[in-house]
Amino acid sequence: MSEPVVSVVIATRNRPASLGRLLRCVAEQDQRDLECIVVDDGSSGETVAAYDDIKRDLDQRFQFHLKAPDDRQPGGPSRMRNKGIKLARGKFVAFCDDDDRWVRNDHLSTAVRAMTNQGADLFFAAMQTSAHGKVQDPDLYAPARKTLQRHAVSGELDIFRVPPRNMAGLLRHRTLHTDTLVAARQLLFDAGLYWEKTNLAEDRDLSLRIVDRAAKILFRSTVVGDLDVSHHVSLYRSFEREEKALFASLATLHSEIEVKSPHLRRLARAIRAWDMLELSRVALANGRPRHAREFGMQSFLLYPTFGALRLTSATALRAMLSARKAKVGLR
Repeated sequence: MSEPVVSVVIATRNRPASLGRLLRCVAEQDQRDLECIVVDDGSSGETVAAYDDIKRDLDQRFQFHLKAPDDRQPGGPSRMRNKGIKLARGKFVAFCDDDDRWVRNDHLSTAVRAMTNQGADLFFAAMQTSAHGKVQDPDLYAPARKTLQRHAVSGELDIFRVPPRNMAGLLRHRTLHTDTLVAARQLLFDAGLYWEKTNLAEDRDLSLRIVDRAAKILFRSTVVGDLDVSHHVSLYRSFEREEKALFASLATLHSEIEVKSPHLRRLARAIRAWDMLELSRVALANGRPRHAREFGMQSFLLYPTFGALRLTSATALRAMLSARKAKVGLR
């Protein structure tokens, strides 16, 4: 097969039906010179057997990489995606989660054309969320639209150049989601690939690091990706609320250490402060008012804002009331 321009990396585990749907989306892309690298994370024998049916509808551009039959221990999405990136031959690498999909067949061709013409090394597009086939949020990146669409690219209908500092408007509220991300392969290596020490908030960590190192970033305002938010088995849902906040804080701290931009380091601290507030709320809900008060104060000291002060004060007040009620109950 000739050298592909873009490599699509998909990490998967025990989701043959949704994976088959996504692979059909890839096959329908009008960008023909692509390769699709499916990296299986130790799926069951039943799932692996189902791959034979999926492969019948695919051509030689699609390749499946399986673990050894005796290795069913999951390595996590970060490790699987990194394996795919290392196998990739394309100049550009695209991703999509195995339970999500693309809703336009010109996603890759638009990304490749715009990135090549503009000399960009990072591209992402608008997304929607859906549950059981019904759209829930038609514009996941709505909070940052004004910031993202300030600099239109000449000759393009829906492509905008986004200065790295302007990306803060998005990253403060949303993670740069994997589903519509297309990056120069070299940029991913320059940023250090996915951090394999965590299997949660890995997207957030990579977002900050690749934005930090990107030479030119493009945003497509047309909705391209569909994020499935219906209730289904997923790695994210296997964690408790407190665990999610802890892993998110750890991943963001890793970003804060790795990024070179002082602006992005401040942003990482602001995001981590919100993680501390979440730990404060969890502690309060679990009947640990002292922990809640301490976490709230740490959040404010980490990134002092009026909003953080307001939330911290409210949490502290609730913690004090909870402690009083508990003391009265002991009498």
